[in-house]
Amino acid sequence: MSDVVTDFSKDMQLRSGSRPPRSFAILRVGKIKTKGHLGAALGHNYRERDTPNADQSRMAENLVLKGPGTAQGVMEAWDARAPEKIRKNAVHALEYFVGGSPEKVHAMSRDEQNNYFRRALDWLKERHGAENVLSAVVHCDETTPHMQVLVIPLDARGKLNARELVGGKDKLRQMQTDFARDVGQPFGLERGQERSRATHQTIQEYYGRASTPVEADFSLPERRRGAVMGLGGESDREWQERASRAATERLAHLTAHLTEASGTLRREMEATEAVLGQTQTELARERAVSEAANKLVLTALQIPQIEGVTEDDKQDLLRDMAKFHNRHASHFSDMQAQATKAALNHTGIAVIELKDGSYALPWRDFDAVGGPRLAGTDRQGADAILNGLRQAERSRQQAAEAMQEHEARKTRERERGQDSGSDWG
Repeated sequence: MSDVVTDFSKDMQLRSGSRPPRSFAILRVGKIKTKGHLGAALGHNYRERDTPNADQSRMAENLVLKGPGTAQGVMEAWDARAPEKIRKNAVHALEYFVGGSPEKVHAMSRDEQNNYFRRALDWLKERHGAENVLSAVVHCDETTPHMQVLVIPLDARGKLNARELVGGKDKLRQMQTDFARDVGQPFGLERGQERSRATHQTIQEYYGRASTPVEADFSLPERRRGAVMGLGGESDREWQERASRAATERLAHLTAHLTEASGTLRREMEATEAVLGQTQTELARERAVSEAANKLVLTALQIPQIEGVTEDDKQDLLRDMAKFHNRHASHFSDMQAQATKAALNHTGIAVIELKDGSYALPWRDFDAVGGPRLAGTDRQGADAILNGLRQAERSRQQAAEAMQEHEARKTRERERGQDSGSDWG
């Protein structure tokens, strides 16, 4: 997740007399489920792959606090620690994000920042075992300094067992509480709001929600062993069928939940956009623009958790978010523009500067049209290029479908010819 949760309306706060925002310790954890994804995460952390949201002029300020200085070195360390036998669905690594409220982190000296990250690293070593913490890198080249730590999730038996270490909402909530107490408080950072249920969240309230990732339970049911001599127990086939049904039902439930979440995010953007169109006074419009920027950041930060929808549906949602940004970005303050750009970059949306302002598009579209091709154009020109790309995609899809139908028709004709020949045989 991005580190861009920030205060969008300082001027509004001063006018309304509200107190300044509190400062929060941020700790988030994500699961990496394959070695390929682990390599990609390491390539990002060590800047061995293109990182558009990083300032190349400040990359030398990044600091490796633990582990080799290369992605390959960490992969070799993982191989050395990993068990010989690995379950197909095992979580290969845990990636921790350590940060703090941007205004507080920026107010710290570089030494204070590094001391905070070192204390957090020591806390994670104590939690997981120093030998299982494979990599810790402090990034100073993004919007707000933060640290990313990669851990191999081994239990006491030496098995990959992320569920035992970070599984369940109760464990994650307690982890947030312990981290804020042990690491954050000495630096003036407190715990985010626990069990937040607010529908319209302020930026401060968001910390409470964003710090706890969605947890899906796909554990298999216990096999019925039966009584003496195994009487009444399940055969291998019976247990496999029951376990398959249970996993399928849970997957269907999760997919439905995430699909609804995706629809809710889109509806929230549409509702906010409707409010923008109705505002009359300058003050009301300023508030609505702040709400639009807030919603855009919160939506972007939740996108990585939506894994139960198709890639095409996810890309459609990213395109909707990019269009939403392009319609309203000209009204954003500098702080709002920086926050939304960093959040969108993390989600999979590039924000580039054109002749007449910033312009957002999914990274997949950016790569497809070729980034340099957009240089020097304006928003209207960029829209025309993207519309041409999408029209070409639709044409290719229609051609592929037509080819498939043609082949299917030829197959049916051959089958009818064979049947006809057999009648006269």
